[in-house]
This record gives sequence, structure tokens and C-alpha cells, in this order.
Amino acid sequence: MSLPEPKPEAPSRPPRSRVAAGDLRDPDALLAAWTHLLETHKHLHAPDAARMLEVPDSALVACRIGSGAVRLTPDIAAALAPVSAWGRVLCAFSNPCGVHMPLGAVSAEAGDGTVRLQGTHMWAEIDAGAVADAYLFVDRDDSHGNTRSIQFYNAAGAPILKVFVFHKTRFGAAEAHFAALTADDQSRTVDVARPAAGGFDARAASLAEDPVAAPLEEAHMASLIASLLETGGGFQIELVGDHARVAWRGTLSGARMDERMFHLHETDLRSHLRYAPMLSAARTQTGALAIDGETGRLLRIAKGHGR
Repeated sequence: MSLPEPKPEAPSRPPRSRVAAGDLRDPDALLAAWTHLLETHKHLHAPDAARMLEVPDSALVACRIGSGAVRLTPDIAAALAPVSAWGRVLCAFSNPCGVHMPLGAVSAEAGDGTVRLQGTHMWAEIDAGAVADAYLFVDRDDSHGNTRSIQFYNAAGAPILKVFVFHKTRFGAAEAHFAALTADDQSRTVDVARPAAGGFDARAASLAEDPVAAPLEEAHMASLIASLLETGGGFQIELVGDHARVAWRGTLSGARMDERMFHLHETDLRSHLRYAPMLSAARTQTGALAIDGETGRLLRIAKGHGR
């Protein structure tokens, strides 16, 4: 099966195609608008389509209920409890920079209001209380073939985590587990609200683990990142979002850079990260490169921390 390659922006920046406000309550109109975008734009991923249609990401999945999607109770700990039995999975985390997607076998452990994912290639912490909506989603498109995922969203409909399962037989065995978590509400619309403050602050946790030591004045982000990643080697790369943080650790063969983004493509990692939201940089106490945006820390890149 081909790996999903969700990206933070469509490559050609197609014009916006706004869904009328009433269409957020009309799942047929929303699905028709989404289908039209998929037919007219190559390699368009759901987050890109949601931005173009000016709807929450979760609204797109909800409009597919009955044609690929099933709403689950928003209990991320229960949903991911058997993840270690699913084989290699792709865990897609996002923040304003884009998506960071470690790929490999993981286990899940819940406690103190968080869910922790752990594998030889990654670890992550997720605020379980921030999950307001969850879906089992089976889809097919020309770019990726069949994809099977479990997706978690906050109250505003923004993605917190998407877990893609590649092993068809193991996914089939997991469907009984998801059947027990099927929500009573299978409406094809979403109600959004401002996310409440959670019990876990991902940015505070990252800063506590590795505080800033010295700001880098007049930092040029693309140059900083290129000089750090171009030679490859062992790295730990942490992405920090509103409700979760995830760190991949391994060996990079290098990075593909363009004028807007940098891309990482390894057997156990896919990342597509934009420079535009990166507003400042600093060296941390461990010597890592930390990059901040409007809401604080976005990325932390440490060399020499691979497996």
C-alpha cells in the first residue's frame, strides 16, 4: 500500500473556493464541493481542501459518515489502547508549520490526562482532554490507494492526531474494537467551539525539558535549517502543537528544500514543514535549534540524537 503523504499546503496555491456558511450544515453540499476540488486539483489533501473551503478539517470527515467514516466516542486512550497490535502505523501530528509523521510500530499508555505513544523511532504526548471528536475513516484516492485511519480533533475541528494503519488484516481485527467505540451521534455535521484549556501544555513541557539558552538574532530560517540538516546523520526532531508534542529520532539522509518548505523522507519519517510561520530561533540549553511562531515553540531540532 502506498503511504499517505498529507502536506500542509497544496503545491500550486490554488484559488480559494469558499463553502457558503449554510453549507457547513449541509453535508451533501460540502461533500460535492470537496469532490469537485479533488477532481480539479492533483494531490490535494484534506487539510488543504478544508482551508480552501473555509471549513474545519473535521467537517470534511463528518460529511463522509455513511461513505467511509464512522464517528467514535472521543476517548483517545480507549481508541489507541491496542495500537501495538496494528503493526507499522503512521502518526501524523500538525502545527502551523505543517505535518510531522513518524512511521513504525508504537505502543500507547494513558495516565495523568495524557496519552503517550512510544516506539523505537518516536515518542509523543497528547492531551487526552483536548479530543472532542474522533473518527474511523476508510478512504480511497488515486494518489494513495486505500487508507485506513483513526482521526482525533479538538473542539474547533482542528486535527490533533491521525493514525494511519497499513496492515489490512490487522486493521480488520481492530474493527471489532472500534465497533464498541462507535458514537451514538452519526450525524454528518459538526458543532465547533473554542477549545478549552487542557490539563497538558505541550509547549510548556517542551520548554521545561530543554529551555532556551540564547536567542539567534536576525535568523534566516531556511538557511539555519539547511545548514543543520544538509549533511544528514543522527537527529531528534520535535514538533510541538497546541495539544500534543512528538519527537522522531533516527538518521536523516538529508532534506529536500524549496522556497517555501523543507521535506524529510525516510523509511520511518515523512515531514512537510513551512518556513512562513517560523518567526524566531534560539539555541537551547542542550544545544538544539528551537524555532518559535506566534504561539511559542513549534520545532526543536537536535543533532546527534538518532538511534
